[in-house]
Amino acid sequence: MELSDLKNRICESFNGSTEDLARILEMVEVDQGVFPFNEYEHLICNLIASGGMTYEQYMEIRFEYISANPNLWIFEISAPRGFGEKFAQTYIHGMCSQFYKPTKKIDTGFSGEYDLWLDGIKIEVKASRAVDSGSSEPLYVKALSRNTNKPFLMNFQQLKPQCCDVFIWVAVFRDQIAIWVISSKEVADHPLFSRGQHRGNKGNEGQLHIKHDNIHMLNKFELKNGDLGGAIRSAAQR
Repeated sequence: MELSDLKNRICESFNGSTEDLARILEMVEVDQGVFPFNEYEHLICNLIASGGMTYEQYMEIRFEYISANPNLWIFEISAPRGFGEKFAQTYIHGMCSQFYKPTKKIDTGFSGEYDLWLDGIKIEVKASRAVDSGSSEPLYVKALSRNTNKPFLMNFQQLKPQCCDVFIWVAVFRDQIAIWVISSKEVADHPLFSRGQHRGNKGNEGQLHIKHDNIHMLNKFELKNGDLGGAIRSAAQR
């Protein structure tokens, strides 16, 4: 259930008169609510106050919505570093107990250019969130589900294939998290890879724009069986 479906779900649960519902919807429409006192809070409070919705019905809708959108809290992480490092790297690290944080002790040439180390394989973790590219709302409002028909854009940037052996890309949807495991050579040779992201880097750094109409081009790299360590080792051998 996406946010665009929530209002319909709430209105369908209303047991009062159509006149009361129309009046409340009009009241909410002209209200200048802001988060967290937004239109949904205003709508639900008025529907309960009118006697056409019970608290139990509200809790049922709330549980249903949260269960269908377990990743919404990730879209509330505002700082890029908080999302990319604290969430994505922690999430990936939790999927494989054999990961090490790289240090000069295990890699004498290490200078912070990659994130994780596994059996001598240098791994860089990148993450992005799927949001409605046509909306200017906050991330948690325009977050999209995996099966959305809306246009979206996920940008995996600051990619340096020469600095690692394998990339792990974490794509966060409001209801799913997709993981792609791809070798650095496959990234460098990928038709979506755009070199020279920043002026002066001599083509050593690039990015990939993943959109609703090209996401299928990463299907063969998606982790399906949960064996992240095995997928990394396979990618490193390709």
